[in-house]
Amino acid sequence: MALMRGVVREALEAGALGLSITRNMNHFDIAGKRIPAACAPESELFALADVLREVGTGVIQCGGGTNPELKDRLLSRLAQACGRQIMYNTLLEQARQPGRWRTHLAHVEETVRQGIRAVPLCNPGSIVNRFTMKNCQVFRSMPTWLPIAYRDPETRAKLRAEVEAPLGPDSTFSKRWDLLIVERPRRTENRGLAGRDIAQIAKAQGKDPLDAFLDLAVDEELDTVFSLGEINSDTDAVAQILGSPYAVVGLSDGGAHVQFHSNVGNPTRLLGYWVREKGIMSLEHAVRRLTFDSAAAFGIYDRGLLQPGMAADLVIFDPDTVQPGKQDTVHDFPNDGWRIRELAEGIHYTVVNGDVLLEKGAHTGNYPGRVLHNARHQMAH
Repeated sequence: MALMRGVVREALEAGALGLSITRNMNHFDIAGKRIPAACAPESELFALADVLREVGTGVIQCGGGTNPELKDRLLSRLAQACGRQIMYNTLLEQARQPGRWRTHLAHVEETVRQGIRAVPLCNPGSIVNRFTMKNCQVFRSMPTWLPIAYRDPETRAKLRAEVEAPLGPDSTFSKRWDLLIVERPRRTENRGLAGRDIAQIAKAQGKDPLDAFLDLAVDEELDTVFSLGEINSDTDAVAQILGSPYAVVGLSDGGAHVQFHSNVGNPTRLLGYWVREKGIMSLEHAVRRLTFDSAAAFGIYDRGLLQPGMAADLVIFDPDTVQPGKQDTVHDFPNDGWRIRELAEGIHYTVVNGDVLLEKGAHTGNYPGRVLHNARHQMAH
């Protein structure tokens, strides 16, 4: 523990923005074992967070923080103990936990009233997972779904039992077969299924939805592309979440799930759909949420405003046309690996530190970015 605390201290003194922790119980390694960080004792988290109190700088970001916060206020207790802001994933509307977002939002409002700085991130877009059964996160909370033995009746029985089991806080599938869409069948004879949901297909075939789903996957040697949109599909709920002054608009996973979904269109989605089309907040307020509020949440105070002395980071856009473009798939990863891409529309220039980085979506060849440091490091240097 002394060694880990020393590493955190060294990083903060070198300018790190803070400490990252996780409580995501659905993160597993390649062998199917839960990653150790998710199971670290609370005492370790508090010991590491205390270094931020001692140094007097930094924020904490927690993946998978909603469940432990709502269960026993873990992150609120951690924020009180170290005196630093904590941001955690995520305040969402989810089909697998209907109405929970209201409970979560009320919890956040009460926490803030108590002066506790533990706030969630929120997402302006619905999250749609695109997957094949060769590479799937949808059923990752169900252990029997890991083997590729979907033809076997005995295995099918176990799979069915797992799907039909009561939903828990870490469940990854809502049982909403009507939200599970066949996006791209592989075989020509199955092309007519494209765009239809599994509930419809099962009814037409006279099958249980699980059997219809697995029969198609097996028939196409697990190459069928499915999509599942269970998160932020209720626009009224998302509008209320985005309207909360206590949720930080985000968020990015740093490219961890680029084969399943894209979150890079969140800023343009906020400006285009939620501001221009839905009018849930003013354009000026939305810009502030994306710029100054986000920078300040991470303790970055030299950018996010247009005023003398601040970094010249600018996005020049057309409020009448700004929006995320249509998603497509590109194969530009090593070994012809693919990712889902979502380009922006209506953005003319992206300026970083006073230099044009992108002009109408094309890179200018400039690399004006600089490593950001925490406020303590900036004052000392």
